[in-house]
Amino acid sequence: MFEHVTLLLSFVFAIALTHLMSSATELIQERRRARFSGLHALWMLNALVGLLVNWLGIWGLNILKRWSVADVMLQFAMAAAQYFTCSLISLRPPPGEPIDMGAFFERQRPVFLGAYAALMLISMLQNWVYRDTTAGLPSNAWITEELLCAPMLAALLIAQAKPRILQWASGLVLLGFQSYFLITFAITD
Repeated sequence: MFEHVTLLLSFVFAIALTHLMSSATELIQERRRARFSGLHALWMLNALVGLLVNWLGIWGLNILKRWSVADVMLQFAMAAAQYFTCSLISLRPPPGEPIDMGAFFERQRPVFLGAYAALMLISMLQNWVYRDTTAGLPSNAWITEELLCAPMLAALLIAQAKPRILQWASGLVLLGFQSYFLITFAITD
């Protein structure tokens, strides 16, 4: 069943990745019309790193021998939230019009960060639900994962604030934590 579920999730993750990469490609191609926003680029990078972390994290569930409908739905909910996190931050340049990445980020910020927060909450739920079944980790590892997820969730909430400095700080904090998860996963598996 693991292979069957991961196949479905891989399609969702691939489509999410396609949104990010297509958006980046189109922005590069239309760079003469684009007004670049480092903040928007940072949050696109966050979506990409989060996607990689969550995709790699699925492997830990290969230890599950039996999958319930609830297990499948929880995994699909995570993949769906991941999809919206990536698709909502991905800018599709309008034909012939100037491209203002900063204005797009401001318009999309509430829904994008809401999707990201939902993803974080689902991830925290998964950490707890699968606390005794994740391959290669001690049974209490979920507590450490939750302690790392809590500041990430706080960063997402702070990023809703108007001051740009808080949006930048939150994005950098989130990128740091996600990079830690990515490096830790790569080193331990």
